[in-house]
Amino acid sequence: MTVAADTALPTGLHEMLLPAGRWACTVHQGSYQGLGDCWQRLLGQWLPGSGHRLGQADCYELYLNHPGNVGEDQLLTELYAPLAEV
Repeated sequence: MTVAADTALPTGLHEMLLPAGRWACTVHQGSYQGLGDCWQRLLGQWLPGSGHRLGQADCYELYLNHPGNVGEDQLLTELYAPLAEV
């Protein structure tokens, strides 16, 4: 989740700052159960053929809506993978 800089985090959560740089991004629409396949396509298919290399930062997901607000088939999740500097 993204929080304001002055937000106190609840117990059990820790802050992780993402470095500036280039990121590959794709959007998955549908059930969270399909996220593994989407990661496989991004990192296992697109990345090797793209001419880019995976960077050192952590990959992450950004959830654009919530299952309590939309149907499972309308869930939107952005997947981000860091790209190494050229």
